[in-house]
Amino acid sequence: MSIEFNKKEITWIIISMILFAFAIIFPLQDPNLLLLLLPIIIILTNTMAKKYAANRFNLKITYNVWQFQRYGLATKFKFKKPIPIGLILPIFLSFFSLGIIKAMTFLQFDYEDNKQKRLLRNRGRIRREELNESDPGYTAAWGFYSLLILSVIAAILNSLTDFQIFTELAKYSLYYGAWNLLPISNLDGTKLFFGNFFNWAVLVLIFFVALMTTAGL
Repeated sequence: MSIEFNKKEITWIIISMILFAFAIIFPLQDPNLLLLLLPIIIILTNTMAKKYAANRFNLKITYNVWQFQRYGLATKFKFKKPIPIGLILPIFLSFFSLGIIKAMTFLQFDYEDNKQKRLLRNRGRIRREELNESDPGYTAAWGFYSLLILSVIAAILNSLTDFQIFTELAKYSLYYGAWNLLPISNLDGTKLFFGNFFNWAVLVLIFFVALMTTAGL
């Protein structure tokens, strides 16, 4: 099963890696250059996991910068053009907090039904062949679980080698996932929150415990 990215997706993924790297090293005076590898590993793990999951759930997903357009409950309460909040918020919070707040909400994924791949599936007593909210929700969940697995692998490697870079990889994998679990706008957390609330709640608990544990590494 192939995993493909179009040119626009690649552009936004690279930009998100640059912003991620900035969030990590700002305002360090003499940062370890190996830290620049972390955004590449974390974002590629997350995005590729969701691409693979999307095929499993018969979706076609594309990555874009996180955008904010609607600001009220009514559909008329929205900006004429979406604001690229995924570019603005991380930089603003980093500068405003002098690097203390490291917002990692760079990307969102848009989705559509892949009718050519969608097959009839049993859901209890109901047989469905149309797109439903659980499909993008489970797709987002795969991204979160991939980050948890990456963090566990990094923690194991850290215990075996005692390389500081693995500590940072474990920590920032969890940071990235925790930020995107927020059920706001078009973040992955919103898709999972409305697609499978129980799964979202379980992941929130896991990430919270994992972050507390990682803080002691």
